[in-house]
Amino acid sequence: MSNAVIESSAQTQASTVLVVEDDHTTSEIIGLVLKEHGLRPVPCFGAEEAIRILRENRQIGAALVDLSLPDGDGIDVLREARQIYPDLPCFVLTVKESVKTIVVAMKAGATDYLVKPFDPVQLITDLKAAMNVYCSNPDHRILNPNALSGIRHWQSPKMHQSTELALRAARSNSPILLTGEQNTGKKAIVRIIHESSGGAERPLVTLNASQLKPVQLEIELFGRPLSDPQPMLGAAKGKLEKCRGSNLYLENIEFLSPAVQDHLQAWITANEISEPDKPARCRLITSSTTTLEKAIHEGAFRQDLWYALSVYHVEIPNLSERHEDIPMLCENIITNICISKKLRRPTITRKALEMIMDHSWPGNLSELQSVLEHALTHTTDSLIGPNDLPRLLSSSGHKDFSRSEMKGIPLGSASIDDITKASLIAALEACGGNRRRAAQRLKVSLRTIYNMIQRYEIGALRKTTSK
Repeated sequence: MSNAVIESSAQTQASTVLVVEDDHTTSEIIGLVLKEHGLRPVPCFGAEEAIRILRENRQIGAALVDLSLPDGDGIDVLREARQIYPDLPCFVLTVKESVKTIVVAMKAGATDYLVKPFDPVQLITDLKAAMNVYCSNPDHRILNPNALSGIRHWQSPKMHQSTELALRAARSNSPILLTGEQNTGKKAIVRIIHESSGGAERPLVTLNASQLKPVQLEIELFGRPLSDPQPMLGAAKGKLEKCRGSNLYLENIEFLSPAVQDHLQAWITANEISEPDKPARCRLITSSTTTLEKAIHEGAFRQDLWYALSVYHVEIPNLSERHEDIPMLCENIITNICISKKLRRPTITRKALEMIMDHSWPGNLSELQSVLEHALTHTTDSLIGPNDLPRLLSSSGHKDFSRSEMKGIPLGSASIDDITKASLIAALEACGGNRRRAAQRLKVSLRTIYNMIQRYEIGALRKTTSK
């Protein structure tokens, strides 16, 4: 791209303002004010149209968003803008100075707010000041909409919060630490971070500390065994140097040897400030299947290294904590298996899906993948039913619930725990062991049911069939 084209593109962005206002008269007035001061308004009159423009137009320099729109909420437009353009100046327009409304808007990422009827001088002054800062910064990023498409459908609050934090972390060059049990989807989050970062044009490099011998990992990271006092002249560079300006994903850092920990901490300290004549240092994304608290307490892992690696700490929830996402995950997994194995795509019956939803999934995504692959290869028709899920049918290997556990509790003398446990058992009995329906019956979350079952060491209830 020529310098002239780049300069023209920058000038267009520096003058373009998205105006999301459903009242045509107000929109025209804002447009006239903007034009008089050398700005180019892009008017739109609804939330859907605004979101489409944000996704398609890469030359937006600022946005004015009315909070009341005919086909949606201005807050939704604001959040979408923040996801695609993390640093974009966004001003909200409101008819009244409601503290609650303003707080919600600011939490969603608003730069500032303007109360109608607004002062044109204040509008232009604030708008140009924010746009000058934004458009003069060459490092502001536009996140990859394709990376966002996979997370918009998360139904569980915990998973949605984790991906939101991962996207915020992607905007910086600071280290990111992902923690969570095995097979919870950490690699998928790493891909989202990489594709939404400044190093997305370069390949993501991955090293697994649990699969490499200590000396192999030393060579991969630093280009030499750390037992060598000095690198040989002309020796190969390690990944930490080769990946400048990109992302390096280091899995299972709980397996790092003390020597690697020491040198990694020294490398982070030495590279805290990038040299002006060199590309930015490589950004470290690390993961662990443990919280490392025990290892730190026992002196097996450096506490200062943990702090350095966890500038952004993203916790990935277990599958048992995000049952709301299981239907979507099932659809994705079944589709991928059918494509890879060239199978005709079946449908999961309601009862089979309920069984899947009620399972605790200690193996997380790998267990779900295995169960669905078994079902796909053994089903004899176009439906996946309960009989195609033998592992789940035979998973009630613990003691059965029994009403006898509820008997013998003297009224008025039982502890709160005894009463809570009895209520849980009664609800599970009444619902035939279906945890989801028991949660609805007790008016608590599904996660609470699982926590209570674990707390009171209650075994699985064999499901009863209605006659």
